[in-house]
This record gives sequence, C-alpha cells and structure tokens, in this order.
Amino acid sequence: MSRPRKHKESFPAALIHARDNFLDSLRVQGAAAATLESRAAAVNQLLHFLVEAGVADVRAITRETMRAYQTWLQKKPYSPWTLINRIVSVRVFFAFLEKTDAVLLNPCSVLIMPRTGARLPRFVLTLKQVQRVLNAPDTQTKLGLRDRALLEMFYSTGLRCEEMTRLTVHDVDVKNGFARVIKGKGGKDRVVPMGRKAGDCVAEYLRHVRAEWSKEQRDERALWLSWKRPHGPLKKQAVAVIVTGYLRACGITQGRAHVWRHTCATHLVAGGANIAYVQRLLGHRSLESTQRYTRVAVPEVKRTHRCSHPRARSKTTAKAAPVAARGKVKGHYLAYDL
Repeated sequence: MSRPRKHKESFPAALIHARDNFLDSLRVQGAAAATLESRAAAVNQLLHFLVEAGVADVRAITRETMRAYQTWLQKKPYSPWTLINRIVSVRVFFAFLEKTDAVLLNPCSVLIMPRTGARLPRFVLTLKQVQRVLNAPDTQTKLGLRDRALLEMFYSTGLRCEEMTRLTVHDVDVKNGFARVIKGKGGKDRVVPMGRKAGDCVAEYLRHVRAEWSKEQRDERALWLSWKRPHGPLKKQAVAVIVTGYLRACGITQGRAHVWRHTCATHLVAGGANIAYVQRLLGHRSLESTQRYTRVAVPEVKRTHRCSHPRARSKTTAKAAPVAARGKVKGHYLAYDL
C-alpha cells in the first residue's frame, strides 16, 4: 500500500521564501510556540489571498492590495479580536520585510484596526466556588495530592495553562515560595510568588508522589507527571481536562483552566493589591490588559460592602459568613485516565 503524498504548497517560491525567512527570524528571537503558530497562520492566509489576487512577489504588493485584503478578511466570520490578531501579524511580517530590504515601502499603513469594547473575563469563580474546587481532590490518594497541588498552583500564581505545563522541578522554589516561568507569552521570563498553601501542597506532592513516580525516569525534569506508567510529563491538553473535570464535578458549568488566571487576578484586585503588582504577576506587557480586572472586581467589592457594612445592610440581609466558617466540602476521587 503506497503512502499518501504530502501536500505541496501552491504558493509562488518568492512568497514562500519571504514567509520562511520571517518565521526563522521569530525562532531566532525565541518566540513562543503559540506566537509562531499564530503568525504563521496569519501570513499563510495572506499568501492565499495574494495567490487569488494574482500577486506572486511581495515587492508587487501595494496599498490597494492591502485595502482589498482587509475587505476580504472582514467578510470572514471572525471576532474583532481575531481580526486584530491577523492584522497585527501581517504588520509584523511587513515590518520584517522592510527591515531586511525585501520591500522598499511598507504597504500596511492603510490597514485599520477594528474597534473593540472592553474585553472583560466572561466568568470568575467566587471564593465559595474556589474553596469547593480546591477541596474536591481526594488527598488520601497520590492522584489527589497531585491534583490538589496543581489547582492550588493555578489559583496562587495565575499561570497560563501552557506555562503551568512547562514547569520543571528546577523552576519551583517551595522553600522561598517562588516559581520561575521560562519563555512565557511573548517569549519573556518572569518569577511569580507562590502562596504558603500552594507551596505546602507542591512540597507534599514532590515528597510523597513525584519522588516515587520518577524512580523509573530519574532524568525527567517535568514538575507534573502522569499517574500512568511510565509516569511521563502531563501535556497541556491533559492538564486542561483535569482542571475542567474538577470544575464540572463541583457543579460549575462555566470556565476552563484559564478561569483560574482570571480568578486569581480578580481576587487580588478585590483584596486591594496594587495593579502594577498584578501586572507583573500575570506577565502583561501593557497595564491596560491588567486594568480590566479592576472593572470585574468592582461588583464583588460592592457586594461585600453591602453585606458587611452596618450602614449598607438592609433589614433582611444576613451577614455573609466568612469562607473559613462555611465548612469543607467532602473530597472525592476523580479517576481521570491521565
């Protein structure tokens, strides 16, 4: 039986050469895998448009070509944020071409960025929900100890799912309460603090679970290991399934792994944390990206004020019980095949 032939790109050689040089430059600069994938998708889409328009060389692209490209792009069922991502990627592509003298003039000056409203997190966990989910893993089992440490780390550090997956045992300092993120979003490194509870849970996982699971592969550096032999590192998809599974098991029908990042930031802001500190914790390049959490936290602050302040409570409003006094939810074992 003959092997299927590999699909050959139908782009002209000059366009392929320009694209490959651009992507190679991003790799040399240390761009994250997600960034490379996003830029490649946007440029490939542009090349498809150019082929349809009869343009075979980047030097033949004019401002009129780019106006037509944006009109073509806006007819697709994309959200404003996806359109912005595609336009930004194309702008970066032509900035590279101009810098390397592949084109004389950058034709992207005519591209108009779509207007967007305030992009607020769609869903944030309440303190009660956080407590319920964190108590869900059965810590009498090795799997439960791992999952409890994983959930505590998400809530304490606000890491992205991919950043959490790439952590190694050398990136976590449980004694001093820090975790090191290597090549986060945008290829940047940062150090984030871990709360005492998260540090204790991770330390217990390292001593009683990972130490045993890694006996067969002593060279394995990944922090999070699968419970199945040979106990290889957890992949991003597996971590997402684990986190989502606990949310659903606790009756929370919204949110996935990224909800912990939104929840961590929102609770910090609601608790009075400096917005610049939250920006550094999350690794945001712009303070504007972090300020959206101040708008999310305002309703929570108002609810707390209404329930707690003597002059704000109505006669029928009972005082909210502290989280610590609401009791623990009995943990249960979730046997995910991961």
